[in-house]
Amino acid sequence: MEKNLIEVTVKESEPDVVSGQFRVVLQDKETGRILAIWVGPFEGHAISLGLEEAWAPRPMTHDLAINLINNLQARVERVVITDLKDNTFYAVIHLVSGKGKIIIDSRPSDAIAIAVRLKSPVFISTKLAGKMADELDEIFERLQPEETVH
Repeated sequence: MEKNLIEVTVKESEPDVVSGQFRVVLQDKETGRILAIWVGPFEGHAISLGLEEAWAPRPMTHDLAINLINNLQARVERVVITDLKDNTFYAVIHLVSGKGKIIIDSRPSDAIAIAVRLKSPVFISTKLAGKMADELDEIFERLQPEETVH
């Protein structure tokens, strides 16, 4: 694998009742450091369903994308979260087919939702490593009150 990539595990996708968004936690397989990405409620729920291996009775959008990929006789080689610009994360999906390799621009939430369903590897660019935190630091930060209560 490329030296400029860090392989991560999609650890969780949990709703935040205050913001209405979902917090997706990616954990470095080697160091345990984490990167949190905030995504919309529909995308976050789709990632949660994939992590739980729970399926809807009819294909959801990400299931449809997977059906298209499979029927075109392609496979997802990997997903890469590539960059962060103006508080927006960017990602690409690497596909392999009989015609060669294809890289498709994607929102990270969609790429992750597809990857968890297919059990495809997920990576982040090393340029995002500075945005990662130790898991314990992250847990303690969540436990800290936002304001001092007197």
